Amino acid sequence: MNKQLASYLFAGETIFGIKTVDSTFHEGVSVESAVKSVIETSKHVVVAKLPKNVSPSNNAVSPNAVHSNKSLIIITNSLSEAERDLLTKILISIKKHIENAEIIELSKIPGTRLSNYPSAKEIISFGIGMSKLGNDLLLYPYQSQLHQNVKYLLVDDFPAIQSNLKDEKRLLWAALKNMYQV
Repeated sequence: MNKQLASYLFAGETIFGIKTVDSTFHEGVSVESAVKSVIETSKHVVVAKLPKNVSPSNNAVSPNAVHSNKSLIIITNSLSEAERDLLTKILISIKKHIENAEIIELSKIPGTRLSNYPSAKEIISFGIGMSKLGNDLLLYPYQSQLHQNVKYLLVDDFPAIQSNLKDEKRLLWAALKNMYQV
């Protein structure tokens, strides 16, 4: 069986288990990767549909899954009223509105993953590293980065920006001008 035929026959299916000639067993492997592996190694594969009430662990929906259609995601640990006012001013400076942004407060929604926000096109993180959000992208503070058609910006947290001890407001404005071409 060739790769194209196997992909066509098993498209949309979930492999419950793969038993190879060397007796290795893997659960919850996607069909595409299993078929590719089997074709490349010429080993034996067993395919079975899962019962409707069972789902493989790697395809399970996160309990924190969010179905937001907003393209601007703001990430912070918490957001006081004064910080919300500052955020509103920051967004207005780049011609955005706070109502059109998804604000994620990690203190209220721990365990949030960026993968829960598939509509995200712009992510601004105030003091939260990407590793805390299930993303291994390395960002440098105040430097916007484009990765897989998503713009990322990591800046200091709101208390540091408000205190402005190291000229954080100027750095933030320069980074936003670069990110949004303002």
